[in-house]
Formats: sequence, C-alpha cells, structure tokens
Amino acid sequence: MSDVPGIDPQMLERLRRGVPLVLAPTGRFRFDGEDVTHGRVESALRDGLDVSEDGDFIVYLGDQWCYLTVQDCPLRVTAVWEKNEGLHIRLDDGRELPLPAKALREQPGSGLWIRVPAARSGRLLPARFTNAASVELSAWIRLEGEDEAPVLQFGGDSVRVETGSP
Repeated sequence: MSDVPGIDPQMLERLRRGVPLVLAPTGRFRFDGEDVTHGRVESALRDGLDVSEDGDFIVYLGDQWCYLTVQDCPLRVTAVWEKNEGLHIRLDDGRELPLPAKALREQPGSGLWIRVPAARSGRLLPARFTNAASVELSAWIRLEGEDEAPVLQFGGDSVRVETGSP
C-alpha cells in the first residue's frame, strides 16, 4: 500500500486507524455515529471496500485509504439466479459473479455467507446473503441425512453447506 509523500508513516497509520467509519450489520455506513445518507458517497465507499495484506478491513477513496470497523460482513449478496448452466449472485456493490458454491457457509443464527474477491485487490471479502437472496437460493438447497444438513444441489452437483463464521 502506497505511502503518502511528506507524512511520517507512523502518523499516517494513526490517522488511517482514527477515522470513525463503521459498516453496520445492516450494510449501512456510519461516520462518527451518523448514517452516511448521500447515495454517491455510500456507493464510493462500497466500491472501495477491500482488505489489507494483514487482513484488516479498509476502504479506498481514489488512491487514499483508511481502516474501517465492519460489524458483520462488508458485502451483501442481494440476488441469486440461474445463468449459463450455473448459479450467479449480485452483490450490493453492483457486481455480478458466479456463485462459488464450495465457499458457501452457514453461520448458525446469522445465515448464509460466502467469500468473494474484492473489486480492487482480488483478496477475499465475506459477503452475507440478504433474506431475499437466501430465499432465492433455497430453490437449490435440500436437507439431507439424519442431521438434515443443507446441501446445495445444482445440475448434477451436490455441495454440502459447511458451518463457519466470516
């Protein structure tokens, strides 16, 4: 991650960590306790979501970036559909991707989630399924075995949905 010319690296790190930006479990950004309500600002923040090489959540605005507190998953899966003999998802940052079926996880009490590549770095970010996307995905979920474990069935493939936390 690039340095800012003329600023002491330790000071820059403190400044980046001191930004009071939070991404709530609902997917809303909050700055200094107040909701971010401007659509383009919210969109720019969502488009800039990433994860540092050390695994900390960050957000880019242009070439500059800062840390943010993420209270659940930084991205949301908002839709699931069948396309070209596969399942696809739409994320709340507007991207449409093939569903990485083997990456599908269930967090007991919190629902389904997956890891998807960040738009900027390609590093993996967790994405929580919204209620609507979970309902859409349920068309391809079956409960199997004595423990009634969820299994994603599509085409001839069956993938057990493992449990885990983001």
